[in-house]
Amino acid sequence: MLLFLFSCAAPYKNLQRESAATTSALRFKPEFGRVLYRCVVDGRIVFRKFHLSGLLFFKDMHDGSTRVVFQNEMGFTFFDFEWDQKDRFKVNQIIPQLNKQALIETLEKDMSLLLMKNLNTASETVWKQDNEVFHRFNLEKGIAYYITRQDQLVRIENAGKSKVTTITLSEREQHSELPSTIVFDHHKANFTIRLNKIDDAED
Repeated sequence: MLLFLFSCAAPYKNLQRESAATTSALRFKPEFGRVLYRCVVDGRIVFRKFHLSGLLFFKDMHDGSTRVVFQNEMGFTFFDFEWDQKDRFKVNQIIPQLNKQALIETLEKDMSLLLMKNLNTASETVWKQDNEVFHRFNLEKGIAYYITRQDQLVRIENAGKSKVTTITLSEREQHSELPSTIVFDHHKANFTIRLNKIDDAED
């Protein structure tokens, strides 16, 4: 008998539980050496708009750590984040304008969701709606859904009492590669991050 997910917010109330074992969403965990994106950040705080653009680097280091660095075209660093071998997060560098705890936590969660870090893998359950499969993971705060269609990871959604963030992903040739375009849409924080991969930047 199909179970319905009554405990989640309205966008997920019609999900139907899959009882049969299916392939885990962890097959989409990115594997990379170095990947470079053009990055555009747009948002609004009260009545003020803000805009940042530059280059965002994802790099796996030789010691097993992962770095995410956002710089402008002249090499000035907006932020430099790091996850060690055990996925423990730290801020190596950040400009004063971005050095706000709530913003750092939001950016950390964005990148952690994309890179599939610190997921409670034992909590994974699978749900369906129409032609989409929802892989649900419990987070320390909220829930993450990795949503597939025709064996492609198309979205990642972070939800609490309502939908908080949607990460939209373009198709990829291999499950474990980072997609060519990524859009982070923060429904409550009122800002977006758009990434477009720069070719020949991965090694």
